Amino acid sequence: MLMERVKEVRALPDYRLDVIFRNGERGIFDCKPYRGYECLSGIWADGVFDKVVADHGTVMWPNGADLCPDEVYDNSTKKGTMK
Repeated sequence: MLMERVKEVRALPDYRLDVIFRNGERGIFDCKPYRGYECLSGIWADGVFDKVVADHGTVMWPNGADLCPDEVYDNSTKKGTMK
């Protein structure tokens, strides 16, 4: 079952993401534990990580790498609700 979709995302220092979900919750998602994932290998290059966008409810980079919104929601540290 698909949980919350990503509404907005921006890159933070130290390979973290500031994520706002469609339900209004905000969370910080740490991408560092995913460094060994082949499908994300291209995002660690200089400048690529910072080009992250929210696209069709998920987190995506211009090179086609993406993160499942369930993974981002379940593993983000929630920081409250956006109004």
